[in-house]
Amino acid sequence: MTSMKAALSNGRARSPANACRLIIATALLVACTAHAQTNRPPAGASAAALRPTEGATAVRIASEPGVTLAGTLHLPLDRGHAPYPLAILIQGHGPNGRGGYAEIIRHLNAQGIAALEYDKRGVGQSTGPYKEDLQRLTADAAAAVAAMRRNPAIDGSRIALIGHSQGGVIAPAVAAADPTIAAVVTLAGSVGDGLPYLRQAMLNQMRAAGRPQAVAEPAADAALALLQARADHQDAAMIAQRRAEVIARFEAAGFPRPLAESALARIDTEEAWRADKLRSASDLKALQIPVLAVFADKDPLVVASIEAADARKALAANPRGSVVVLDGLSHWFQEGAVTGGEEEVASLGPNAGSPRLVALVGDWLDRVLGEKPQAAGNAPPR
Repeated sequence: MTSMKAALSNGRARSPANACRLIIATALLVACTAHAQTNRPPAGASAAALRPTEGATAVRIASEPGVTLAGTLHLPLDRGHAPYPLAILIQGHGPNGRGGYAEIIRHLNAQGIAALEYDKRGVGQSTGPYKEDLQRLTADAAAAVAAMRRNPAIDGSRIALIGHSQGGVIAPAVAAADPTIAAVVTLAGSVGDGLPYLRQAMLNQMRAAGRPQAVAEPAADAALALLQARADHQDAAMIAQRRAEVIARFEAAGFPRPLAESALARIDTEEAWRADKLRSASDLKALQIPVLAVFADKDPLVVASIEAADARKALAANPRGSVVVLDGLSHWFQEGAVTGGEEEVASLGPNAGSPRLVALVGDWLDRVLGEKPQAAGNAPPR
């Protein structure tokens, strides 16, 4: 199959529609996957993946009115004793349910750390409307934290958040608003603030795909102008003009008219209009708790060479912040990636199943959750 980079650089490559989705979804949906993130159990295995094991109990978490999250709390019954430290897993973009982080959960339990996973709102057994709204999804994650603090089996002073992709944006937002969160792990979480970040993310993707700067910048600028017009509640005539400019600029960048129109359809959405509220860089910068930001060097969605540098900058004043780039892995953190493209996912094992990633995250959390909690805002001496 044509590599993802080749598909992006050639409008007539074998999978041009997927290429277009990659650019637009990456830049305008906060570096989420091109469509539903593949972090669910393989087809035909979902029932087995969700079958309760020893120490796994079903929980119901009340979030906003009309929203109850269905989750599974995995307790390490054969390691240590209650109350246990806890890691809450926050999923990426798409209608994702439980079962996508089995290897990480297994490793955490083996080290005496409980783990909570839950179906996103409107997915699986969770109630409420399914909607990709960062503010609402952040509220859901905060509700999960609050519910676990009320659980007598959990040590409320040792709750960590693990966020993958979109979840890597949500986790720092929850922690920035809750200074009692013990630690944050982000896996391929994008780092930036507002619409300017999305413009830069689109440029990064188009450059990585071989699009010339001279055509990439006008396309990104046109997309930004449209989203800014939406954010400013401009009139219909201005919106129509901005939409036409997006199509024209994408055609000039080498996309056939149908793909340019597809790009517009993915840019001009309610989800993208709210991207001006993205504050992932500011949220990371605000944290003075242990933070581990992990990226993958074959990730076609969150470009590690750029995003890792931005993470280091955001965490520069946090002596307990760490940034790690894992070689040979893609956005889904599976061993054996060649192109890093989504077409490889189904053949490379479980989502976030790389033994290197699992050991890195599990061992790091084992260490930091074993530390004595510090007062909010206080950092150890450098």
